[in-house]
Amino acid sequence: MKRKFLLFLSCLIALPASRSLAINDVPDSAKARVETRIPQPPVDTQKTSLDASSTAEPFADRGRLAKRLQIFSVNVTADIDPGEGRDNPSSFWDGKELRPVIYAPQPDGGAKIGWTDTEGTVHITPLDRHMRRCGVDMLLEGALLRDLVAHDDGSAVLTLQEGGMHLTRICNQETIFQKRLISNSSREIHWGSLAWNGQTYGAYFALHGGGHEGDGLRFVSPEGEILEGGWNWGVSHSIDMRLIPSDDRFFPVALSDAYPGTGFYFNHTAKRISYTWGNSSGGTGGRIGGVVAVGDRMFMAFASKEGGRKHWSVALADFTKEAPHTQRVHRYLEDADSDQINVKIARYGKDRLLISWVDSATEQRKFAVYNQQGKRQGLAENLPVSAAPRSDFKTLSGGSVAWAHCGEGGGRTLKIMQIAPRHLHLASYAE
Repeated sequence: MKRKFLLFLSCLIALPASRSLAINDVPDSAKARVETRIPQPPVDTQKTSLDASSTAEPFADRGRLAKRLQIFSVNVTADIDPGEGRDNPSSFWDGKELRPVIYAPQPDGGAKIGWTDTEGTVHITPLDRHMRRCGVDMLLEGALLRDLVAHDDGSAVLTLQEGGMHLTRICNQETIFQKRLISNSSREIHWGSLAWNGQTYGAYFALHGGGHEGDGLRFVSPEGEILEGGWNWGVSHSIDMRLIPSDDRFFPVALSDAYPGTGFYFNHTAKRISYTWGNSSGGTGGRIGGVVAVGDRMFMAFASKEGGRKHWSVALADFTKEAPHTQRVHRYLEDADSDQINVKIARYGKDRLLISWVDSATEQRKFAVYNQQGKRQGLAENLPVSAAPRSDFKTLSGGSVAWAHCGEGGGRTLKIMQIAPRHLHLASYAE
């Protein structure tokens, strides 16, 4: 009986994240739930019409994103495993067969692409600033890829292996360190997010202990030493998470189906960003699409089915970086006649938001630009591209948005997509 009590108590205790903003006080659940529900949208909410005959102002510049899209191809030497299944927003357990294709930009304009072959080996493919291969792949065997940070001289890789989350630092073709981040175990259903603020690595990941699913936050030095801060057991169950660096700080966001409540939380208990239902068994009414920093605010795009919505719908919420983390935007973005899933977000240009989702009725990926009030700027366009369910869009130094993927059947070709803002000249070396 004593042991069971200690396990229960461990689910409720977390150390404050000293390298994160926010406090660790538990909000009043009844009050927070009312404040953080997505307001029911008005009946004249934005339409996602692709009617070319429309003369309304929002559709005046139809096709501008398509004109700014470039696609680069990189051949690889092994068959790419794109994974199986979908990232079902309502189930924690459906993601274990997914295999991310991760685009990680580096300071010199090049990038690293993380992917997995059909034999289960993780590849890190180096690219130059022209999106051409510039070296051989670095290989990690016996690991599941979870996230990737690119440096000019190598990369840092978050992997699930040997029953736990590991951080591996690679410099050129040498492994500088490989560190197990926490003693608790992790399983195939568990995912994680890796970030670098220029001085420190931050890793935020799901874990298992005592028959429960929680999350851990770790900070690691460039030499591989675990630093103070973070926590051993935070949100429970931690269904989805992101860790975003901004300036020299980290901003952890997680989706919970149980504790400290149900919904999307910043910094464990510091703020509930948006309420959604949860059944304490891995089922929730949402999925994080991404979190980005713009100015003094953080923006989260997500899929939700609250407020009487019949279908999963793309939504946007924000909060200020500084306490008390005031929220100004909390709304659905578009009408939904079918499910809107596999949501993505990135800062586009200087201060706008590029948000994307898949329309389940057509299986097409839509893109639209929004201002910081959540108002669409122009048409939502269908573009002939795809994106891995567990891989985020990235913003490059000039404001372009980039990501990587492969064909539905895998194959031996990586595709790198870039959408450039108007002020940038398109590269002549794309397809």
